[in-house]
Amino acid sequence: MKISACAFVNRGMALGYPFVESIRSALELVDEFVVAVGPEPDGTREAIEAIGDERVRVIDTSWSPEAPRGFVYSQQTMIALYNCTGEWVLSLQGDEAIHEQDCEALRSLVERAHRDGRADAIALNYHHFYGRPDLVARGPAWYRAEARLVRMAGRKVIVPSDAQYLVNVSGRRRLRPLKAVQSSAWIYHYGWTRSRNAHELKLNTTAEYWQEPPSSRAYEQIDPSTLEPFEGTHPAAMAPWLEHSANTTFESDPAYQVTRRDKRQRCKRMIEKLTGADLSCTHFKTIKLRPES
Repeated sequence: MKISACAFVNRGMALGYPFVESIRSALELVDEFVVAVGPEPDGTREAIEAIGDERVRVIDTSWSPEAPRGFVYSQQTMIALYNCTGEWVLSLQGDEAIHEQDCEALRSLVERAHRDGRADAIALNYHHFYGRPDLVARGPAWYRAEARLVRMAGRKVIVPSDAQYLVNVSGRRRLRPLKAVQSSAWIYHYGWTRSRNAHELKLNTTAEYWQEPPSSRAYEQIDPSTLEPFEGTHPAAMAPWLEHSANTTFESDPAYQVTRRDKRQRCKRMIEKLTGADLSCTHFKTIKLRPES
């Protein structure tokens, strides 16, 4: 059984994404990594080639700001996804990584799900780092898990929105949530810990793909009650980026005015704490595998 990984990236160097480290982290698990690389000549393609691993394959693509809001991310993901040759594919974005400590158990779970035959995917948990690599954003507004390791053999898998999640096509047209087995593995999401300059440049240069005016929202503009200390370890592959490129000076704005949305999220967190319910958005249906003899 072969496991592939796929990703897309455009202006990865200019926008400060840890895409090289992301790819290296997944090579602990996968047999192939396909990357759709956009046209901007900022050294991104050369950095991927410099990884020097024959399992990494680059596909050159073009990006259209005329695509519907955010859909170019879905398009790029599917270009890479359908150039993979594995029966299972890990969809990983350029600011995400997996931990080497999870890879052995994750591969074993994929092999078991493959034998079981009913599961469309494996769901992974999320650490959303925010501001600094020692802080994480928690709460129902921050998706807690996504089914990102998908079974391709015999399935029609598409990305319907902005590359956050995947679904199956049932029959000719009907979209169906993936039936996923929940794993204990994590995806480490670093998009909100890039340097301030990289963050601001990203907001300004990607707005056209969302058909929005450029935004100037600073990292500091966040409800501090959503932030918690991160007490775990980071993937070893992320060490160079964390040392040289990650933001380290973040502090939330003490004068931040809590919005109506923040108040709703605080209320949801309170309900979750009192009831044990999970009020976050889920894009897959959880199933359990059959016991093996």
